[in-house]
Amino acid sequence: MSPTRSLLSRLSSLLLHPSTFLLSLALLAYAPFFWERGFYWDEAPWTWIYYRLGPQALTQTFSTSRPFWGLIYQATLPLVGPHPWAWQILMILLRWLSGVLVWKLFARLLPGSRLPLWIGALFLIYPGLGQNFIALMYTHFYIVLNAFLLSLYLSVLAVQTQKARWHLPAWLLALVNLLTMEYFYFLEFFRFILFWRLVDLPLRARVRRVLGLFLPYFSAFIAVTLWRAFFFPNQNASYNYQTLENLRANFLWGLGKLFGNMLHALWTTFPAAWLSPFAPVETATLGLFTTIAAFALALTATVLSGLYLRHHTLSHVPSPKPPLASDESGGILLLGLLAWLLGGGAFWLVGERTLPELHFPADRFTLSFLLGTSLMLAALLGWLSRFPRLQLTLLALLLGFSVGKHFQTNALYRRDWETQRAFFWQLSWRAPALQPGTTLLTNDLPLTVFSDNSLSGPLNWIYNSNAPQTLHVTPQGKALSTTDTGMHYILYFVSVRAQEGRALAGKLEPGHRFTQNYLATTFEGNTSQILVVHFNPPGCVRILDPEIDPLNRLLPPDLRDAAFLSRPHLVSTAPPVRLPGFYQPEIPRGWCYYFSKAELARAEQDWQTVIELHRQAQNLGDHPNDPLENFVFIEAYAHTEDWKQARTLTRETYRISREFLRPTLCALWGRIAREVPNSADEVRAAREDLGCNK
Repeated sequence: MSPTRSLLSRLSSLLLHPSTFLLSLALLAYAPFFWERGFYWDEAPWTWIYYRLGPQALTQTFSTSRPFWGLIYQATLPLVGPHPWAWQILMILLRWLSGVLVWKLFARLLPGSRLPLWIGALFLIYPGLGQNFIALMYTHFYIVLNAFLLSLYLSVLAVQTQKARWHLPAWLLALVNLLTMEYFYFLEFFRFILFWRLVDLPLRARVRRVLGLFLPYFSAFIAVTLWRAFFFPNQNASYNYQTLENLRANFLWGLGKLFGNMLHALWTTFPAAWLSPFAPVETATLGLFTTIAAFALALTATVLSGLYLRHHTLSHVPSPKPPLASDESGGILLLGLLAWLLGGGAFWLVGERTLPELHFPADRFTLSFLLGTSLMLAALLGWLSRFPRLQLTLLALLLGFSVGKHFQTNALYRRDWETQRAFFWQLSWRAPALQPGTTLLTNDLPLTVFSDNSLSGPLNWIYNSNAPQTLHVTPQGKALSTTDTGMHYILYFVSVRAQEGRALAGKLEPGHRFTQNYLATTFEGNTSQILVVHFNPPGCVRILDPEIDPLNRLLPPDLRDAAFLSRPHLVSTAPPVRLPGFYQPEIPRGWCYYFSKAELARAEQDWQTVIELHRQAQNLGDHPNDPLENFVFIEAYAHTEDWKQARTLTRETYRISREFLRPTLCALWGRIAREVPNSADEVRAAREDLGCNK
């Protein structure tokens, strides 16, 4: 064979290799627009803690939940850095590796079968888990999951090849899983099931052999369980064992509750999850372009999967004797059901608080069920072997439309990141600096994969950016410059934190002190030092006016009730904040930029600058999306005695919603009467236009 033909043959073999097919699925599902995704949910504060407060602070953060998992972060964070795109790439690679490991594991158990590749592909593309785009966090989930899968593979390899040396790395990797997380904790017993299937001996000898193989792994399980139960002081810091409490209170009722939870989880993680890609798309929410792109990608992935699966079937040489059962699909279905039951072990103990759902944030609980659901679905498809075209078509559709489902979820994450960037850029325009100890009290921001708790991390990163730097040395010997100044700012959603039992404890009154434990540090706050902020895109970030906004019926009621606490004087102009690199570049300077700068100039009573900013904004052809954004300009024209423009802008604003805006506009003109000399006649005329005396 010529060198050229040999090279082409090798290239063709590489392109048609199952691992390449799995890589293509991973790229189609998780790679599109990876550079447009950022830091989400818990990874936002964790990143702030590590890079700004130091590695020791992150150790403290994980000390109450998963201390050994935190050690992995200590190794990876200095290597990858605070770069969302790098974490996205790493997550995609680790997610692909998880599919490869599942395929390789079952290829050893089912030599010559088509099912291992199907199982690996279904595992890789599972549509019920939408949180893969939270890359920094899920990188570490998949490090642990891959350690466990590799452990299973090596222990199977040790039994099949009768080379005991493979048990040592398998045992160490099993220990990584047991010490770091609870998600895959009880899946350790799946190893026993695999050993039982692999050992083909008479019953008594089989029992002795399997117990002997499993004993080292079981010993590790018992040792870690004893440590968790009796020596780890924070085992139940986040969740109690509600199921055990139910059983103690009323055994039959508790048992019924447990079975009900199991049935709910089975429906959610298996049929509901796999049917979700075929649900009607809400085009109004997703957008027409994204809907079309998702459908096109789903069709593309379906066709490519179908072509490859057909090739794989034609090139496949079936085994004359499947090793797991005479009925291959039946054996895999039973194996999948057992894996599914074991995967839910930790959740069965905790109860309904950790039941999986197909939405954020509860879809993270589907992660431990992935192996079981993939095995069961592959087995059900295997039973259609008498109808090969239907069989491959259904599998290709499941894979292809799951890719489309992930693209839809991807759009949500990208949109959330852009909304978060817009919030912090606009906040930095409006508030170049904040007094330490300030609490931002906001409406529920239009973000799906963030909470006020998680947004407090980047808030402190931004507004502590000018604090003195301290040099730390990481465990890898790398110098890390951090800001060791504690936590000076907190962001609260008023609808959450004003509740009884929460930080503000329903005490929306000045002078109430409160404390927020952030694990790595503690925030000490006071309701006399609150900045009340409203953000509802496409409207701008707006610091509420304590005189005007208590009357603003366009605000959410709970935010309106808190508006009187707002202290705009907490904003200062120097030194201006610097947003971290992952928020760069700056968002476009449209209407909201000029509005924010006008609000800032208003605080300095610089009315000419406010008017100039209004004219610049008008020259853009842009306009306000919240009528209250006109108030600063009405006030500026009044202070410069351009009464015609002030009244014209007032009438334009008033026409948007007469009943809703009358109280606030009347209050604004009341302030103008108080602050602008010789304004009585003009104010009287404006108030008559508004019907303020009705």
